[in-house]
Amino acid sequence: MTLLLAVCVSQLSTGFLLMTRVPRCSEMDSASAALSPNLVSIIIPARNEDQNLPRLLSSIPRLPEIAEIIVVDDGSIDRTAEIAGQHGARVLQPGNPPNDVTGKVWACARGAVAASAPLLLFLDADTFFQSDGLSAMLQTYKKQPHNTALSVLPFAVTVRPYEEFSLFFNLLMAFGAGGFGVFQSSRLFGQSLLLSRELYSGIGGYAAVGNSVLENVHLARNLEAAQGKPYCLGGKNDLHMRMFPDGFEQLCDGWTKAFADGARSTDIRVLAVTILWLSALASIAVLLFVGPMQERWMVATLYLLAAIQVFFFARKIGSFRIATCLLFPLPLIFFFVVFTRSAMRRAFGKHTSWRGRSV
Repeated sequence: MTLLLAVCVSQLSTGFLLMTRVPRCSEMDSASAALSPNLVSIIIPARNEDQNLPRLLSSIPRLPEIAEIIVVDDGSIDRTAEIAGQHGARVLQPGNPPNDVTGKVWACARGAVAASAPLLLFLDADTFFQSDGLSAMLQTYKKQPHNTALSVLPFAVTVRPYEEFSLFFNLLMAFGAGGFGVFQSSRLFGQSLLLSRELYSGIGGYAAVGNSVLENVHLARNLEAAQGKPYCLGGKNDLHMRMFPDGFEQLCDGWTKAFADGARSTDIRVLAVTILWLSALASIAVLLFVGPMQERWMVATLYLLAAIQVFFFARKIGSFRIATCLLFPLPLIFFFVVFTRSAMRRAFGKHTSWRGRSV
Protein backbone atom coordinates (compact mmCIF):
# COMPACT_ATOMS: atom_id res chain seq x y z
CA MET A 1 0.00 0.00 0.00
CA THR A 2 2.81 2.40 0.86
CA LEU A 3 4.46 1.71 -2.48
CA LEU A 4 1.17 2.32 -4.29
CA LEU A 5 0.73 5.65 -2.53
CA ALA A 6 4.30 6.61 -3.44
CA VAL A 7 3.52 5.89 -7.08
CA CYS A 8 0.41 8.04 -6.85
CA VAL A 9 2.42 10.90 -5.35
CA SER A 10 4.94 10.63 -8.17
CA GLN A 11 2.26 10.59 -10.84
CA LEU A 12 0.38 13.45 -9.19
CA SER A 13 3.50 15.60 -9.21
CA THR A 14 3.77 15.21 -12.98
CA GLY A 15 0.75 17.48 -13.28
CA PHE A 16 3.04 20.44 -12.69
CA LEU A 17 4.82 19.57 -15.92
CA LEU A 18 1.58 20.25 -17.76
CA MET A 19 0.89 23.71 -16.36
CA THR A 20 3.37 25.94 -14.61
CA ARG A 21 1.75 29.32 -15.21
CA VAL A 22 -0.81 30.82 -17.57
CA PRO A 23 0.34 34.29 -18.71
CA ARG A 24 -2.30 36.81 -19.73
CA CYS A 25 -2.44 39.75 -22.10
CA SER A 26 -3.01 42.18 -19.24
CA GLU A 27 0.17 40.90 -17.56
CA MET A 28 2.37 41.79 -20.50
CA ASP A 29 4.58 44.87 -20.72
CA SER A 30 2.38 47.82 -19.81
CA ALA A 31 4.09 50.20 -22.26
CA SER A 32 1.59 51.00 -25.00
CA ALA A 33 2.45 50.47 -28.64
CA ALA A 34 1.19 52.91 -31.25
CA LEU A 35 -1.88 51.46 -32.94
CA SER A 36 -3.27 52.61 -36.26
CA PRO A 37 -6.94 53.40 -36.83
CA ASN A 38 -8.96 50.81 -38.74
CA LEU A 39 -6.33 48.23 -37.83
CA VAL A 40 -8.44 45.14 -37.21
CA SER A 41 -11.54 43.46 -38.59
CA ILE A 42 -13.39 41.34 -36.02
CA ILE A 43 -15.00 38.26 -37.56
CA ILE A 44 -17.59 36.27 -35.61
CA PRO A 45 -18.99 33.02 -37.07
CA ALA A 46 -22.50 32.55 -35.70
CA ARG A 47 -25.11 29.83 -36.03
CA ASN A 48 -28.19 30.28 -33.84
CA GLU A 49 -26.34 32.59 -31.46
CA ASP A 50 -29.03 35.15 -30.64
CA GLN A 51 -28.54 34.47 -26.92
CA ASN A 52 -24.76 34.92 -26.95
CA LEU A 53 -24.25 37.72 -29.47
CA PRO A 54 -25.64 40.61 -27.39
CA ARG A 55 -23.13 39.87 -24.62
CA LEU A 56 -20.15 39.64 -26.99
CA LEU A 57 -21.07 42.61 -29.19
CA SER A 58 -21.82 44.80 -26.17
CA SER A 59 -18.40 43.92 -24.71
CA ILE A 60 -16.47 45.16 -27.75
CA PRO A 61 -15.45 48.78 -27.14
CA ARG A 62 -15.74 51.22 -30.02
CA LEU A 63 -12.01 51.71 -30.43
CA PRO A 64 -10.61 53.62 -33.43
CA GLU A 65 -8.48 50.55 -34.16
CA ILE A 66 -11.58 48.52 -35.03
CA ALA A 67 -12.37 48.85 -38.71
CA GLU A 68 -15.49 46.69 -38.61
CA ILE A 69 -17.30 43.90 -36.82
CA ILE A 70 -18.48 41.17 -39.18
CA VAL A 71 -20.99 38.58 -38.02
CA VAL A 72 -21.18 35.70 -40.49
CA ASP A 73 -24.63 34.17 -40.15
CA ASP A 74 -24.12 30.46 -40.76
CA GLY A 75 -27.67 29.47 -41.72
CA SER A 76 -29.28 30.51 -38.43
CA ILE A 77 -32.98 29.94 -37.86
CA ASP A 78 -33.21 32.31 -34.88
CA ARG A 79 -32.67 36.10 -34.60
CA THR A 80 -28.88 35.99 -35.03
CA ALA A 81 -28.78 38.27 -38.08
CA GLU A 82 -31.31 40.73 -36.63
CA ILE A 83 -29.51 41.05 -33.32
CA ALA A 84 -26.11 41.43 -34.99
CA GLY A 85 -27.45 44.29 -37.08
CA GLN A 86 -29.04 45.95 -34.05
CA HIS A 87 -25.62 46.03 -32.39
CA GLY A 88 -23.95 47.69 -35.33
CA ALA A 89 -22.28 44.66 -36.86
CA ARG A 90 -22.04 44.01 -40.56
CA VAL A 91 -23.95 40.82 -41.33
CA LEU A 92 -22.88 38.33 -43.98
CA GLN A 93 -25.07 35.44 -45.03
CA PRO A 94 -22.92 33.29 -47.34
CA GLY A 95 -25.37 30.41 -47.56
CA ASN A 96 -24.83 26.78 -46.66
CA PRO A 97 -21.26 25.47 -46.67
CA PRO A 98 -20.07 22.98 -49.28
CA ASN A 99 -20.38 19.33 -48.29
CA ASP A 100 -16.67 19.01 -47.49
CA VAL A 101 -16.48 22.12 -45.27
CA THR A 102 -17.75 22.61 -41.72
CA GLY A 103 -20.04 25.52 -40.94
CA LYS A 104 -17.56 27.40 -38.76
CA VAL A 105 -14.71 27.01 -41.24
CA TRP A 106 -16.96 28.24 -44.06
CA ALA A 107 -18.14 31.22 -42.05
CA CYS A 108 -14.62 32.23 -41.01
CA ALA A 109 -13.31 31.87 -44.56
CA ARG A 110 -16.08 34.02 -46.01
CA GLY A 111 -15.68 36.60 -43.27
CA ALA A 112 -11.96 36.89 -44.01
CA VAL A 113 -12.66 37.47 -47.71
CA ALA A 114 -15.08 40.29 -46.85
CA ALA A 115 -12.84 41.93 -44.22
CA SER A 116 -10.95 45.11 -45.06
CA ALA A 117 -8.39 45.61 -42.25
CA PRO A 118 -4.75 44.44 -42.18
CA LEU A 119 -5.37 42.40 -39.00
CA LEU A 120 -8.05 39.73 -38.58
CA LEU A 121 -9.50 38.77 -35.20
CA PHE A 122 -11.70 35.66 -35.22
CA LEU A 123 -13.91 35.17 -32.15
CA ASP A 124 -16.43 32.51 -31.18
CA ALA A 125 -19.84 33.94 -30.35
CA ASP A 126 -19.81 32.53 -26.80
CA THR A 127 -16.79 34.67 -25.85
CA PHE A 128 -16.92 38.19 -24.40
CA PHE A 129 -14.36 40.79 -23.38
CA GLN A 130 -13.68 42.14 -19.94
CA SER A 131 -12.84 45.80 -19.38
CA ASP A 132 -9.78 46.76 -21.49
CA GLY A 133 -9.43 43.13 -22.60
CA LEU A 134 -9.51 43.89 -26.32
CA SER A 135 -7.00 46.72 -25.93
CA ALA A 136 -4.68 44.42 -23.98
CA MET A 137 -4.97 41.79 -26.69
CA LEU A 138 -4.15 44.25 -29.47
CA GLN A 139 -1.26 45.75 -27.52
CA THR A 140 0.18 42.32 -26.81
CA TYR A 141 -0.08 41.31 -30.45
CA LYS A 142 1.62 44.45 -31.77
CA LYS A 143 4.70 43.74 -29.64
CA GLN A 144 5.19 40.31 -31.20
CA PRO A 145 7.11 39.43 -34.38
CA HIS A 146 5.15 39.95 -37.59
CA ASN A 147 4.81 36.19 -38.14
CA THR A 148 2.92 35.67 -34.85
CA ALA A 149 -0.62 34.37 -34.51
CA LEU A 150 -2.03 35.23 -31.07
CA SER A 151 -4.62 32.89 -29.59
CA VAL A 152 -6.20 33.54 -26.19
CA LEU A 153 -7.86 30.75 -24.22
CA PRO A 154 -11.02 32.41 -22.86
CA PHE A 155 -11.54 32.11 -19.12
CA ALA A 156 -14.38 29.61 -18.67
CA VAL A 157 -17.32 31.06 -16.74
CA THR A 158 -19.57 28.55 -15.00
CA VAL A 159 -22.99 29.63 -13.78
CA ARG A 160 -25.19 26.57 -13.30
CA PRO A 161 -24.01 23.45 -11.44
CA TYR A 162 -23.92 21.16 -14.50
CA GLU A 163 -21.35 23.47 -16.15
CA GLU A 164 -18.83 22.43 -13.50
CA PHE A 165 -18.59 19.05 -15.24
CA SER A 166 -16.48 20.72 -17.94
CA LEU A 167 -13.59 20.97 -15.49
CA PHE A 168 -11.25 18.33 -16.90
CA PHE A 169 -12.14 19.07 -20.52
CA ASN A 170 -11.09 22.68 -20.04
CA LEU A 171 -7.93 21.66 -18.24
CA LEU A 172 -6.90 19.21 -20.94
CA MET A 173 -7.62 21.78 -23.62
CA ALA A 174 -5.20 24.13 -21.85
CA PHE A 175 -2.62 21.37 -21.36
CA GLY A 176 -2.75 20.27 -24.98
CA ALA A 177 -2.61 23.56 -26.87
CA GLY A 178 -1.47 26.31 -24.55
CA GLY A 179 2.21 25.61 -24.17
CA PHE A 180 1.72 26.48 -20.49
CA GLY A 181 3.90 23.60 -19.26
CA VAL A 182 7.44 22.43 -19.89
CA PHE A 183 7.03 20.14 -22.91
CA GLN A 184 5.86 22.06 -25.93
CA SER A 185 5.41 25.45 -27.49
CA SER A 186 2.01 27.02 -28.01
CA ARG A 187 -0.42 25.80 -30.63
CA LEU A 188 -3.75 27.56 -31.14
CA PHE A 189 -7.12 27.65 -29.40
CA GLY A 190 -10.30 27.53 -31.44
CA GLN A 191 -12.13 30.34 -29.66
CA SER A 192 -9.93 33.28 -30.64
CA LEU A 193 -7.26 34.01 -33.23
CA LEU A 194 -5.55 37.29 -34.08
CA LEU A 195 -3.12 37.49 -36.99
CA SER A 196 -2.19 39.63 -39.96
CA ARG A 197 -3.97 39.25 -43.27
CA GLU A 198 -0.58 38.57 -44.84
CA LEU A 199 0.11 35.66 -42.50
CA TYR A 200 -3.46 34.40 -42.83
CA SER A 201 -3.09 34.26 -46.61
CA GLY A 202 0.35 32.68 -46.32
CA ILE A 203 -1.01 29.67 -44.43
CA GLY A 204 -3.99 29.25 -46.72
CA GLY A 205 -6.47 30.58 -44.18
CA TYR A 206 -9.58 28.71 -43.16
CA ALA A 207 -10.09 27.60 -46.76
CA ALA A 208 -7.17 25.20 -46.29
CA VAL A 209 -8.77 23.53 -43.25
CA GLY A 210 -11.75 21.91 -44.97
CA ASN A 211 -14.12 19.76 -42.93
CA SER A 212 -12.13 19.51 -39.70
CA VAL A 213 -14.06 20.09 -36.49
CA LEU A 214 -10.72 20.95 -34.84
CA GLU A 215 -9.84 23.73 -37.24
CA ASN A 216 -7.38 25.22 -34.75
CA VAL A 217 -5.19 22.10 -34.85
CA HIS A 218 -4.87 22.24 -38.63
CA LEU A 219 -4.32 25.98 -38.65
CA ALA A 220 -1.49 25.53 -36.14
CA ARG A 221 0.16 22.92 -38.35
CA ASN A 222 -0.13 25.15 -41.40
CA LEU A 223 1.24 28.06 -39.40
CA GLU A 224 4.29 26.14 -38.25
CA ALA A 225 4.90 24.83 -41.77
CA ALA A 226 4.98 28.44 -42.98
CA GLN A 227 7.49 29.39 -40.25
CA GLY A 228 4.80 31.22 -38.30
CA LYS A 229 4.74 31.47 -34.52
CA PRO A 230 1.67 30.41 -32.52
CA TYR A 231 1.47 32.36 -29.26
CA CYS A 232 -1.09 31.36 -26.62
CA LEU A 233 -2.16 33.24 -23.51
CA GLY A 234 -4.85 32.80 -20.89
CA GLY A 235 -7.93 34.99 -20.96
CA LYS A 236 -8.56 35.64 -17.27
CA ASN A 237 -9.63 39.30 -16.82
CA ASP A 238 -9.35 39.83 -20.59
CA LEU A 239 -11.49 37.40 -22.60
CA HIS A 240 -14.10 35.12 -21.02
CA MET A 241 -16.56 32.55 -22.36
CA ARG A 242 -19.63 30.63 -21.30
CA MET A 243 -19.68 27.57 -23.51
CA PHE A 244 -22.82 25.58 -22.70
CA PRO A 245 -25.60 27.72 -21.21
CA ASP A 246 -28.42 25.64 -22.73
CA GLY A 247 -28.26 22.58 -20.52
CA PHE A 248 -26.47 19.36 -19.70
CA GLU A 249 -27.25 17.74 -23.06
CA GLN A 250 -25.59 20.61 -24.91
CA LEU A 251 -22.52 20.21 -22.72
CA CYS A 252 -22.32 16.46 -23.42
CA ASP A 253 -22.71 16.90 -27.18
CA GLY A 254 -20.28 19.79 -27.26
CA TRP A 255 -17.44 17.80 -25.74
CA THR A 256 -18.36 14.58 -27.54
CA LYS A 257 -18.11 16.05 -31.03
CA ALA A 258 -14.36 16.48 -31.12
CA PHE A 259 -12.53 15.64 -27.93
CA ALA A 260 -11.24 12.22 -28.96
CA ASP A 261 -9.81 13.78 -32.12
CA GLY A 262 -8.17 16.40 -29.94
CA ALA A 263 -6.39 13.72 -27.93
CA ARG A 264 -4.97 12.17 -31.10
CA SER A 265 -3.50 15.50 -32.14
CA THR A 266 -1.87 16.22 -28.77
CA ASP A 267 1.90 16.11 -28.34
CA ILE A 268 2.75 12.55 -27.29
CA ARG A 269 4.68 13.75 -24.24
CA VAL A 270 1.79 15.87 -23.05
CA LEU A 271 -0.61 13.01 -23.68
CA ALA A 272 1.56 10.54 -21.73
CA VAL A 273 1.93 12.83 -18.72
CA THR A 274 -1.78 13.67 -18.81
CA ILE A 275 -2.63 9.97 -18.65
CA LEU A 276 -0.31 9.54 -15.68
CA TRP A 277 -1.86 12.50 -13.90
CA LEU A 278 -5.45 11.43 -14.51
CA SER A 279 -4.56 7.88 -13.44
CA ALA A 280 -3.20 9.23 -10.16
CA LEU A 281 -6.38 11.19 -9.50
CA ALA A 282 -8.53 8.15 -10.24
CA SER A 283 -6.38 5.84 -8.11
CA ILE A 284 -6.43 8.18 -5.13
CA ALA A 285 -10.21 8.48 -5.31
CA VAL A 286 -10.63 4.69 -5.44
CA LEU A 287 -8.18 4.08 -2.58
CA LEU A 288 -10.07 6.50 -0.38
CA PHE A 289 -13.00 4.07 -0.39
CA VAL A 290 -11.38 0.65 -0.73
CA GLY A 291 -7.95 1.08 0.87
CA PRO A 292 -7.01 -0.48 4.23
CA MET A 293 -8.65 1.33 7.14
CA GLN A 294 -5.36 1.74 9.04
CA GLU A 295 -3.88 3.70 6.15
CA ARG A 296 -7.00 5.61 5.21
CA TRP A 297 -5.65 8.80 6.80
CA MET A 298 -2.68 8.76 4.42
CA VAL A 299 -4.99 8.39 1.46
CA ALA A 300 -7.24 11.17 2.78
CA THR A 301 -4.23 13.48 3.06
CA LEU A 302 -3.18 12.65 -0.48
CA TYR A 303 -6.77 13.16 -1.69
CA LEU A 304 -6.80 16.64 -0.15
CA LEU A 305 -3.47 17.48 -1.81
CA ALA A 306 -4.86 16.26 -5.14
CA ALA A 307 -7.94 18.47 -4.73
CA ILE A 308 -5.75 21.47 -3.94
CA GLN A 309 -3.69 20.82 -7.06
CA VAL A 310 -6.82 20.52 -9.21
CA PHE A 311 -8.10 23.80 -7.76
CA PHE A 312 -4.73 25.46 -8.41
CA PHE A 313 -4.98 24.51 -12.09
CA ALA A 314 -8.71 25.10 -12.45
CA ARG A 315 -8.71 28.69 -11.23
CA LYS A 316 -6.15 29.65 -13.83
CA ILE A 317 -8.50 28.77 -16.68
CA GLY A 318 -12.04 29.05 -15.26
CA SER A 319 -14.34 30.04 -12.42
CA PHE A 320 -14.70 26.47 -11.17
CA ARG A 321 -15.84 26.22 -7.57
CA ILE A 322 -13.83 24.90 -4.64
CA ALA A 323 -16.53 22.28 -4.04
CA THR A 324 -16.08 20.97 -7.58
CA CYS A 325 -12.36 20.49 -7.01
CA LEU A 326 -12.92 18.85 -3.63
CA LEU A 327 -15.33 16.46 -5.34
CA PHE A 328 -13.06 16.04 -8.37
CA PRO A 329 -13.92 12.31 -8.84
CA LEU A 330 -17.37 13.34 -10.13
CA PRO A 331 -16.21 15.53 -13.04
CA LEU A 332 -13.38 13.03 -13.60
CA ILE A 333 -15.85 10.15 -14.05
CA PHE A 334 -17.89 12.37 -16.37
CA PHE A 335 -14.76 13.10 -18.40
CA PHE A 336 -13.95 9.40 -18.79
CA VAL A 337 -17.53 8.60 -19.85
CA VAL A 338 -17.81 11.38 -22.43
CA PHE A 339 -14.31 10.80 -23.77
CA THR A 340 -15.11 7.10 -24.24
CA ARG A 341 -18.37 8.06 -25.95
CA SER A 342 -16.48 10.39 -28.29
CA ALA A 343 -13.85 7.77 -29.12
CA MET A 344 -16.47 5.08 -29.76
CA ARG A 345 -18.54 7.30 -32.02
CA ARG A 346 -15.45 8.16 -34.05
CA ALA A 347 -14.37 4.53 -34.23
CA PHE A 348 -17.76 3.44 -35.60
CA GLY A 349 -18.17 6.43 -37.93
CA LYS A 350 -21.10 7.93 -36.03
CA HIS A 351 -21.75 11.65 -35.97
CA THR A 352 -22.94 14.03 -33.27
CA SER A 353 -25.64 16.61 -33.84
CA TRP A 354 -24.46 20.13 -33.06
CA ARG A 355 -26.67 23.18 -33.59
CA GLY A 356 -28.80 21.32 -36.07
CA ARG A 357 -25.93 19.87 -38.10
CA SER A 358 -24.23 16.49 -38.07
CA VAL A 359 -20.51 16.79 -37.23
